[in-house]
Amino acid sequence: MNSSFSIKKILCRYNWKQISKLQDFILSEIDEDNLEETLDFIKSNDMKKIEKYKDILYEGNQYKGLFLEGNQYLISSTKDTVLIIDRISEENGVCKEQTRILIPIMDFTYLVSNKKEVMKWIEINS
Repeated sequence: MNSSFSIKKILCRYNWKQISKLQDFILSEIDEDNLEETLDFIKSNDMKKIEKYKDILYEGNQYKGLFLEGNQYLISSTKDTVLIIDRISEENGVCKEQTRILIPIMDFTYLVSNKKEVMKWIEINS
């Protein structure tokens, strides 16, 4: 299966606001230095998350659960789903429907692992 087809298959499930939010998340939070760490975090159980990532977990009390804290976004996972929260936008009063994205772990993994192709696909199709 070619990557363009897979990207289209995944992203067609989301509206353009969500795709734009995913694009911003991937651009601002994912790079070569933290890709493997991010993928390991979302695939880990809570015990491993606390043990291995305690120094970069969200420490506030506004969100329940274990979140990896980035510059603007928080990311969490349960079983087979990833939750991405635009924390800065929420803190500035933007509604949750516009600041949160739920995405299957397999789709998330594919998208962040193919960052360049995803960005190119979004640019061509937006």
